[in-house]
Amino acid sequence: MQLQKDFFDFGLRYLKPLNLKQVAELLDLHESTISRATANKYIQTPHGVFEVKYFFASGLESGGGQEVSSRSVKLLLKELISNEDPKQPLSDQKLAELLGQKGIQISRRTVAKYRDELGIPAAARRKRY
Repeated sequence: MQLQKDFFDFGLRYLKPLNLKQVAELLDLHESTISRATANKYIQTPHGVFEVKYFFASGLESGGGQEVSSRSVKLLLKELISNEDPKQPLSDQKLAELLGQKGIQISRRTVAKYRDELGIPAAARRKRY
């Protein structure tokens, strides 16, 4: 939990990329021990109840050489789409560019993948007349 302090203080947007290996090295244990210890365990946080494995998230490069959690990127993606003009929805390329302006380097294909994982249709299907 020390490694995800920003999440506990500020919310999902501040979730950092983390893997079992990092925690195992910090605690001088094997990765499989960490995996077994966190399996089927939940934690209540100021932001809701989460499975402990939720905090082990992959990451993307952001501005300044830091990494940002893929879960945080998905949250930003969801926010951008929810605030778009329904008559002119944002394309995957435009979403990638907007995320780039926020310092998150992401490809159009990754945006499409994350959008699909979130169950959000493509821009052509989100368009309202």
